[in-house]
Amino acid sequence: MNLSFLPGELNLTKTQDGSFLITIQGEEVYRTRVEKKALAEYNKIRKDMESQYPARELTRGEKTALLLKYIGESQGVPRESKKPGRKYVSGSTNTFG
Repeated sequence: MNLSFLPGELNLTKTQDGSFLITIQGEEVYRTRVEKKALAEYNKIRKDMESQYPARELTRGEKTALLLKYIGESQGVPRESKKPGRKYVSGSTNTFG
């Protein structure tokens, strides 16, 4: 499990030994083995940080750029790279009569 709040550099990670670690700017703040407690503490710290780092509204240009990026990624393979398949023409079988 990896959760993060980028503006405040808040991270919740699951370590290899099975414990959950919360760090702020690389410094350990909280460690527990119980996932529910870790999530509750993470959400509490994040709520406090959201008041310090309020979300800003995106500009029209940023919204357009994000939309174009999303549309481009959702297409998968570009149309130019798709090769048309061989079309069947009636009466063109290889049977000899």
